[in-house]
Amino acid sequence: MNKRERNVNIDLTKCMAVLGVLSVHFFLNNQFYNTPVQGERMYLMMAMRTACMVCVPLFLITTGYLMAEKSLSLRYYKGILHSLFFYLAASLCCMVYASRHGTSYTWHTAIQDLLDFTGAPYAWYVEMYIGLFLLIPFLNLIYRNLAGKRQKQILILTLFVLTSLSSLINISSYFVTTYWLHCYPWMYYFIGCYLREYPLRLKKKHLVLAAYVIWIVLCAAFNIYRSGGGKYEWGMYADWYGFENVISTILLFIWLQSLSLERLPAILKKGMACVSRLSLGIYLLSWIFDQQFYPILNERVPMMTGRLPYFLVIVPAVFVCSFLGAWLLDGLYRVCQFFFGKIFQKIRIVRGEKM
Repeated sequence: MNKRERNVNIDLTKCMAVLGVLSVHFFLNNQFYNTPVQGERMYLMMAMRTACMVCVPLFLITTGYLMAEKSLSLRYYKGILHSLFFYLAASLCCMVYASRHGTSYTWHTAIQDLLDFTGAPYAWYVEMYIGLFLLIPFLNLIYRNLAGKRQKQILILTLFVLTSLSSLINISSYFVTTYWLHCYPWMYYFIGCYLREYPLRLKKKHLVLAAYVIWIVLCAAFNIYRSGGGKYEWGMYADWYGFENVISTILLFIWLQSLSLERLPAILKKGMACVSRLSLGIYLLSWIFDQQFYPILNERVPMMTGRLPYFLVIVPAVFVCSFLGAWLLDGLYRVCQFFFGKIFQKIRIVRGEKM
């Protein structure tokens, strides 16, 4: 593949992940977790939430898929500048919004919030991703130096046992250690590396999609059962590292990569590529528009289950507004990139003349 040629399937995957994040936040902001899980609408919302929880794992698998061949170099470290810019710019936007709605900042608290990743309330992912980014060249060394397919499968299985398997064994009570749970980004990363190196050739793609849908229905039914008619029980099994999301994410990722998208209109490909590039900014800025839209929805529709039809209004609205904000920040990034590029070019020329 030409270096400049985009992987349309990966762009589609990241678009799905972005929409999944905004959809999960629909349930976060509409009091879903404070409502008893009873009735058809709540059951449907449980299934929707279960399906959308693939969002973060999809981003992590995609990271492994795209960065499996990266190696340690100065050029590699420069690759995080775009993400850091989005984080800082989006955090400042969130902090300005918060300051206008009752939050008081001093220089000390503002800098502290930027450094501890609370300036943008959804920035926990950035905090995790920076650590993963720094480790990727070394993770790739581990992966590349394993002898063959079997050892790579054992690596992934080992991480699954340390993270996701414990979420299954500990459903009812604490049986095994959970010390290594938060190594789950490594597991998803290596799954992405593996699926890039050993892509599955599917003859009947619809069977994978059917398996995904059936698995979501089973998981949703299980989550309803675990809630026992009360409020949603946020068990380990349904968290990012939980066995529910590991299996559903792998099935969905495999299906998305199997699709033939070459004949899609060029404008649609460009649109997906743009969303893919701006995905982090969309995610971070969405907090601002969540604060704008959900209080209005919650006030005008007092019953939580009555808010379900507005999913098709709120989520697209948050997406469009967040996309436009991220597009403006990306334009600012390009201006800064051009400006500082010119400065560094002049410095190199001056140094060359002196030498």
